Order: sequence, then structure tokens, then C-alpha cells
Amino acid sequence: MFKISVIIPVKNGAATLRNCLESIRAQNIEDIEIIVLDSMSTDNSLQIAQEFHANVIKIQEGTFNHGLTRNLGTESASGNLLYFTVQDAWLSENTIFEKMAAHFIDEQVMAVVGHQAIPWGHLDKNPAYWFMRFTQPEVEKRHFPNNTFKQLSDGEQFQNSSWDNVNAMYRRIAVIKVPFRTTNYSEDWIWANDALHNGMMLLRDPSLVVYHYHHMTFKYVYKASFIVYYNFLIFFKHNQKILWSPVNFLKAGYIILKRKEVKFSNKIYWILHNASGNLAYFISSININILNNRLKNEHFLKLSEKLPQGKQNT
Repeated sequence: MFKISVIIPVKNGAATLRNCLESIRAQNIEDIEIIVLDSMSTDNSLQIAQEFHANVIKIQEGTFNHGLTRNLGTESASGNLLYFTVQDAWLSENTIFEKMAAHFIDEQVMAVVGHQAIPWGHLDKNPAYWFMRFTQPEVEKRHFPNNTFKQLSDGEQFQNSSWDNVNAMYRRIAVIKVPFRTTNYSEDWIWANDALHNGMMLLRDPSLVVYHYHHMTFKYVYKASFIVYYNFLIFFKHNQKILWSPVNFLKAGYIILKRKEVKFSNKIYWILHNASGNLAYFISSININILNNRLKNEHFLKLSEKLPQGKQNT
């Protein structure tokens, strides 16, 4: 039998935390432990967590680390399966945990990652990317025993390390054996890379959907993407290609114009919103390419220290 411990980093998440916790308690598995890693919230996040009988671990101001803090949650967990998510995500169905845990019947499986998406029809969220499934999802297995992962190219290792702690479940023993590293970002990708180097079997099941959305302003997109690209460059030696694709922008605009649910004035807003985001990605990718040969530039290093917290939407 499996017991699931859900581990959620929280900081001033009152606007969305209740929705997140309700979706967890609605799962059709009874034995669920909730652990909230609270970074000294000043709103009523703690009261909400207590309403859902969560075990709250207080993280002192200035000590949160995406890797080490999740290790602290692992140490405090009593479940043999750990599910990591974030305060502004919510499970799309009440069978997600049941389906995800079923993969662990195979004793070789050490972790499973699902898919995050934007729910259909939410008018306060970018209508170009509302989620609708068009094909039957297939489970992807990643397993490279006997040190064969090292034989892959840097690019192949990078692609296979794609991971997402918004919607991922682990055997607790796997995280004990391969803990998260000390890092301010990309702890999920780095963990997957370490796990594959250790010969662990990982699965990606895109049928397991969690809803998650940040309203991405130009400033947020620029800084967040820069930090992601920076970590990929430092850890994976992956130099982000310059992102400029008018085809993708025009496609998103066409999708928005087709959305009957969206008023025309709002369609204009979202088209301009996406143009701003595309420009931010473009500038960020240019700067990463400049940085590739100037890794000691203090301005860039300082910019990469802290990921901005996105505007949350329920």
C-alpha cells in the first residue's frame, strides 16, 4: 500500500492555496499527508493550511532554497510516495494521485512527472493556451542502466532531464538516495539528471494534468526566462537558441481570434500581451547568448540569484 505525502512550498499564497488544498483533499485516496513549507507568510496562508490539517514547517526568512527546502520536506514526510506541487496549482481530476501512484507498482519506477496546463474557458487566463486534449497521451519511459546515460550527448542528456515539480511524484527512498541539490532554481531538472546518472527509471505521463497559471508581464517573463536559461547554461551547458518565431506569435493570435468565449476588446489585449511576452523571451535569449562567453559578469550573476514570484490566479 502507498501513503502519499504532498509537499508544498508556500509564501503568502492565500489567494490560491485553498483551491490547491481542496483539490488534494478531493483525491480518492484517503491516506494523504500534507506538508506545507511556509516561508514566513504574512497573510492567512497558515490558517488555510491548518484548516486542511497540514503539517506546517516554518522556513526562516532568507533561508528558502528550492533544493534544500524540498529535502527538508522529504525528511519530515511519513509517506513512501512524495508528491511535489506549488501553492497556485490544482489537480484537474480527483483520480490524479490514484493514477500516478499506480505507476509505482513497478518497483523499478522511482519518479513520475505529469503535465501542467491552463484550464479551458478561464477568461482571466491566456486564451491562446487553454488546455484541450487532441491525441491520446502515451507514457514515456526514461531509463539508462549501467552508466549508459553518460554516453549520451549533452543535448540528449538535457532533453531527458526535463522535469517539473509542479506535478511530480517520487519514491521517498529515491529522494533520500539522490537528494535535491542546493540551488535557487531548476532543482527538478537537476534532480532528474542526477537520478538518470544513477540508473533510476523515470516516467512521464502527460495524461496526469495539473492546472497552473501565472499572469506573465514583460518584466516577469524576461527575468524568469533569463534565470531558467542561465541555470541551463551553467548546469547543462545548454546555450538557449535565440527565440524569435513570428509563426508562433501569429498562430497564437489566430487561436485567440477564434475563441468565441472571449470579447473582441479582450482579444486585442491578449494578442498584445503575447507580443510583450514574445519580446521578453527574445531579449532574454539574446542576453544569454551574450553571457555564454562572459560567465563572470557580475550584473548577469546578480540578476540570476532570485526567481520573481508570479502574479497568482485561481
